[in-house]
Amino acid sequence: MEISDKVHGVHSKVYIQYEGSLQDLGSKIEKGLNIPTLRYENMEDEPYDLVGYAEIFGFEVELKELQKNDKWPNYQYFLGATTTDSFQEIFNDRMFDISLWMARYISLMCEVTTMAENLDKQTGQSFYLNITTSKRESSFVEAKK
Repeated sequence: MEISDKVHGVHSKVYIQYEGSLQDLGSKIEKGLNIPTLRYENMEDEPYDLVGYAEIFGFEVELKELQKNDKWPNYQYFLGATTTDSFQEIFNDRMFDISLWMARYISLMCEVTTMAENLDKQTGQSFYLNITTSKRESSFVEAKK
């Protein structure tokens, strides 16, 4: 077995509650995570929506607005991150899912409510600031059917 056979990639999928625009959320994330400015481009395929992109520390990051989100209607945005050039790892099912960690981290650093799906894809864990106690908390949420 070669060393390259042991390499794993990483991905995360984080849903975000935010009432402002895509660019405003992007600025909030840039500041909170101390990352370079996202570049905004329209998707190459329909529906040609505006998407924020960045390549950071070996990750390809994508921030987009969720136009029709019946499953998680309380979340208006999606942030996905995948290790760059992970084609072999994806093909060989050697990808670690760090969505829960990333959702908690983004919530803490950017002061937004986030959520990551659990493995069953029907429940998730939400991370938020409890205004009454001023503490960061989490709760389970169920997908809309």
